[in-house]
Amino acid sequence: MHTNHKFIEPYDDIACLINDKANMLYQKIRLLDISDTPIDEFGKYYFNNHHTGKRLFFSIQSSADIIYNSVKQHHKPVHETSFIDYGAGLGTLFLLAGMVGFKKVYFNDYFPQWADYAKIICDKLEIHLDDFIAGDIDAVIDYGKFNNTHIDIVASRNVAEHIYKLRDFYTKLYQSGITTICYATTTANYHNPAMRLKHYWYHYQVEKKQYKKQRASCIKELVPAVNDTDLEALVKLTRGRAFADFNHAVDSYFKKQPIPAVEFLYTNTCDCKTGVWAENLITRQDYSDIIQQSGFTFEYTAGFWDTHYKYGIVNLITRLLNRVIKLTGKKGYWFAPFVNITAIKK
Repeated sequence: MHTNHKFIEPYDDIACLINDKANMLYQKIRLLDISDTPIDEFGKYYFNNHHTGKRLFFSIQSSADIIYNSVKQHHKPVHETSFIDYGAGLGTLFLLAGMVGFKKVYFNDYFPQWADYAKIICDKLEIHLDDFIAGDIDAVIDYGKFNNTHIDIVASRNVAEHIYKLRDFYTKLYQSGITTICYATTTANYHNPAMRLKHYWYHYQVEKKQYKKQRASCIKELVPAVNDTDLEALVKLTRGRAFADFNHAVDSYFKKQPIPAVEFLYTNTCDCKTGVWAENLITRQDYSDIIQQSGFTFEYTAGFWDTHYKYGIVNLITRLLNRVIKLTGKKGYWFAPFVNITAIKK
């Protein structure tokens, strides 16, 4: 049975096409069973709890919005456009992209096993993608250059807030010449007071329960004889540092050399082994500086609230908030749960 939900307003033919394919994907996923697949338990949990069931409609709605807006900003027909879901995990963006008629569609995730899991899901849903690329932005750039492939749109949902060095990410992407548009959404919306407080609390909790202990352990591995005073100072000093930056800070501390401050640190904290930020919360101006200094032009717009929660009163409130977002125009991000960050190469 074909559903007839409105995942995106029927602005034009592209929107109608995306909405039709979104309905098809919605029905396919509702019937999907991955219990007997070799996807590990966390992968199954992630997919089922974040992108199916109660979250399925909003997941597909968000994916439809990303595809529509990025295609409109590219100013070329879908069939002449190539697309990659960067840092895709097991969401619905790459699945919907594989159905709307792009010239080429690619999947990317840092972890190779997730690329394997994505292929399993694509096979079960009979959705074709052109390739599955594992690794960070360097891997994507290397893939594009090696295969002489231009990826017109690099899109991501809730990935930008985890990238260790955003400045390097955008600079590398611009200088590589492999793309025209980088379209990212993030729930780490500094300008919505509620989202900011939510992230402050999350940063406090993950720092207290996990990352401070992790850094202390890593410092002891580097300097087994470290005393308590130096250890406490270093745990504070190394917040927001990973990889060589972490080691360099520890080394510089004992050599009494100056240590550069972490850019845009605020309350943010990261995993010192992987560099993954615990939802890096930075301002519109920070994004503007990073993206424009890399060479791209910059846009920052409001997202929208989910209106398909379990309780009607919640949906009433979120519908009202969506109206407020529209009424406030370019300042709508003050009320939005997530923002759209667009980097365009002119």
